[in-house]
Amino acid sequence: MVNHPMNQPLKIGLIGCGGVMRGFHLNPGWYAVPGAEVIAACDLYEPGSRKLAADFNIPHTFTDFRDLLALKEIDAVDICVPNKAHTPAVLAALEAGKHVLCEKPLAVSVEEVLAIRAAAQKTGLVLMTAQHHRFSEASVAIKAWCDSGALGEVYHARVNATRRNQLPINPGFIDPTLSGGGPCMDIGVHALDTALWLMGFPRPVRVSGRAHTNFAKGFDIPGAWGEWDRTLFGVEDFASGYVHFSNGSTMVLEASWLQHQEKEELNATLQGRKSSIRWPSGHFHTVTNRALVDGMVLPQQGRRPAHTEEIIAFADAIRNGKPSPVPVDETLHVIAILEAIMQSSRLNEEVTLPDFSKMTAAA
Repeated sequence: MVNHPMNQPLKIGLIGCGGVMRGFHLNPGWYAVPGAEVIAACDLYEPGSRKLAADFNIPHTFTDFRDLLALKEIDAVDICVPNKAHTPAVLAALEAGKHVLCEKPLAVSVEEVLAIRAAAQKTGLVLMTAQHHRFSEASVAIKAWCDSGALGEVYHARVNATRRNQLPINPGFIDPTLSGGGPCMDIGVHALDTALWLMGFPRPVRVSGRAHTNFAKGFDIPGAWGEWDRTLFGVEDFASGYVHFSNGSTMVLEASWLQHQEKEELNATLQGRKSSIRWPSGHFHTVTNRALVDGMVLPQQGRRPAHTEEIIAFADAIRNGKPSPVPVDETLHVIAILEAIMQSSRLNEEVTLPDFSKMTAAA
């Protein structure tokens, strides 16, 4: 991997100009990276890219990402488009010689992630999935605590990404031809990735799951973000999974946009031989000299917003020839679990996962 010279600007192209790009990735994200210059923006909705370019003084705008990738001066791209559009954009960017930061999920199937992994390995470029929760003050502190040995061997995890009435109304989330899935791919991916990262990414071997559309086709639960097109809605609004790992540990995952509960939950509880800990609160429970002890891991102070920290880490990997801060093999396990939950639900049986380290894109 070739270092990008520190005395040369890191020139960035944006693919997708929606709210996540504008409000999190671009500002303060890229504007917090010394020497980074955003020089191009692309969106199928031309007024969107032109408005972003006007607001942030971006010189080039496009409606086709291939035209953006043709700009030789671009070093890296930041991709924030509907999930189903990730893979073609990522593959084209790698082929064009650009480093890639792609919003989660990197892709919506194992087959796609394998193809992306092969392209990244061939080019030697930095490829990073934007899993920003890893970079928060709480997550960094909890990870250090877990890695110190305080948690001990993890034997089980409970992972929650559930909401009472927060269903995204944009077609990019509810139309399966654009989203590739419902809350599993939208918010389950956040909690699952963070929990696996805290656990040290054990290899998943078997998955069982169920997916339902319980409320999204009806009018029982009002949407906090407005009305959605119930005729277009084609994904689940609830999914659950049970995962077995090669080291004997297990995990329960729940993801929903609509269900009867007190409030939104995005959290994970890791049960270890020495302690248990809850993310992101940092509350832990253990025993010292046969006495029950409760405590809290304090967030690491002084960090920037999580989206900004992930972009700084991505730029640092490019500048200094470092490995991807979110390795594609870790993303592969995340997507494999989510895909297997949905497959298990369709087949009504447990799904066995292969050892992906031994697989190629053609397999």
